[in-house]
Amino acid sequence: MKTLEQRIGDILRAGTMLSSLLFAAGLVMALAGYGTELSDVLLATAVVVLMATPALRVVVSVIEYARAGDWVFVGLTMIVLCALGASVIAAYL
Repeated sequence: MKTLEQRIGDILRAGTMLSSLLFAAGLVMALAGYGTELSDVLLATAVVVLMATPALRVVVSVIEYARAGDWVFVGLTMIVLCALGASVIAAYL
């Protein structure tokens, strides 16, 4: 379980740092009036990365629980993953 916690921490940290860097770069470009199309792309990418980070955490949890053979937690985590997917689909409908 220690490995799972470390991987999840690394994923959350990396996703937060990457989205923060993208937000900062997009914001600086937008405020400077330089490359408005590129700044829009950077800001949109930052939002997607920030929103995808928790979902990636759930995917890694499913994989790690499957490796450990903990099928109850695989099932429960798959339910959470399906709920996340359904909310994304519902948002676009």
